[in-house]
Amino acid sequence: MLGCINAGAAEYLLKPLRVDVVKTLFLKLHRSHSLQPDGGLHDRIKTTAAKDSALAKAMMDIYAPPISQKRSLAPLSSHRAAFLRRMIAMWDFCPFDVDHDDLIHCSYLIFEQVLSCPEMSHITVNKNQMYDFIFELSVSYHNGNAYHNFAHAVDVLQCLYHFLCKLGVLPFPGNVTRPQDLLRPTDVFALLIAALGHDAAHPGVNNMFMINSATPLALLYNDRSVLESFHSMTLFQILKKHGIDRCLGNPEDFQAFRKTVVASILATDMSLHNDYVKKIKDQPVRLRNLSALDESAREEERMLLCSALIKCADISNVTRPFRRAVKWAELLAQEFMCQGDIERKLGMPVQPMNDRDKMVLEDMQIGFIQFVAFTLFESVSKVTHEMTFTVESMQQNLKQWETRKREQSEKSEPIEEKQPRKSEAEYRLSLDASATKTASTTATPSNTSTDKIFNGLPQMPAVAMASYGNSPNNEWLSANGTTPAHDGVYCQCTIM
Repeated sequence: MLGCINAGAAEYLLKPLRVDVVKTLFLKLHRSHSLQPDGGLHDRIKTTAAKDSALAKAMMDIYAPPISQKRSLAPLSSHRAAFLRRMIAMWDFCPFDVDHDDLIHCSYLIFEQVLSCPEMSHITVNKNQMYDFIFELSVSYHNGNAYHNFAHAVDVLQCLYHFLCKLGVLPFPGNVTRPQDLLRPTDVFALLIAALGHDAAHPGVNNMFMINSATPLALLYNDRSVLESFHSMTLFQILKKHGIDRCLGNPEDFQAFRKTVVASILATDMSLHNDYVKKIKDQPVRLRNLSALDESAREEERMLLCSALIKCADISNVTRPFRRAVKWAELLAQEFMCQGDIERKLGMPVQPMNDRDKMVLEDMQIGFIQFVAFTLFESVSKVTHEMTFTVESMQQNLKQWETRKREQSEKSEPIEEKQPRKSEAEYRLSLDASATKTASTTATPSNTSTDKIFNGLPQMPAVAMASYGNSPNNEWLSANGTTPAHDGVYCQCTIM
């Protein structure tokens, strides 16, 4: 037996061990291990790091392939730059009014304005470096996705920038007297980076699909915030490639930056929505006396505030002007139905919100606003009162969706008996029941391979940027760049 152990079969036993053998067995095991060549912990760490790098590179090559030949951007004239600056200052921002190059310019102009603040002088990112980073990040997005594409990323970035301006964080205040004053310059930069990269390389299906079909990413991330973890990894690989990680001043600043980016992206996992809302609801009480908070408490509240802001930006379509809301809602429904088609083709139960035979756009939006979005925005507005305008816009949009629903019902022939509207409990129960049913009945059969899942899928509908909204010379862009009255909107980066 000891000979077997000496030979390396440490888990192979011929018969139960006697007590005296057990007492001395560790000596034989130590001898066995000591005979094996080992470069020590340092070499093992180096080997592990090399393997990690190889894994990260392989994942990036598969999910976000490097650009073989960089395409030059359309030059930005001073007149066009002035137009885009007015555009990004508006709440009525619409990424479909411009092309892909202009979306890259919009992103750069936001960062340019923020990084020009004196408090940002420790972040040494130059113009070419920033443009190259934004360009490659834009390519990582699959613009074949109806909703989760680069237009959505820029929309979330612009929304967060608008929030920060509304909150008076930009330009930075001199002292901490309001909850939003907890945000430091590095946090603001991290939030904006997170906004632009929060859905990098999104495949166009949600976490439930990834988990139920046992995709490699779901296995890699242990079925927890699968896509959000993947987006964060992708973003940091691109940041590192362009040296942004070395432009934060010192290692401590980078660690703070990374912590904020990762936490913010993970907060966009809608399966954790209620947990975040509960914490945000209690935040006003905890922030009554900011001066009494110790550094640990400030850090915790700061991270929660960052999570709250990016969550609001991520589903901000419900708070934008209604005509923008409708376009975003239609695109999201289109992406959902494409996933439903895939689920049906693979023999998986189709989640109700993805079933094109059952989806009613107005019902989807009304339910989402009433039972998901409203509590978030209302809770955040109680922490930072400057966010109240989003609640007012959402309420206006809800009325318009209800009007559309009523008009659709009146046009129906024959007129069907109206079903009573679901209560919040019934709405949540229907979602939970759907998720439970899907999880319990779609554990991927043993003969279902990853190749079967990803080969031969119906193509995602492409979105022509210029086909939505007006031409760049549109009526809503006023000469002085002022924002029109907030007449509402929808959004749903949804239950992804």
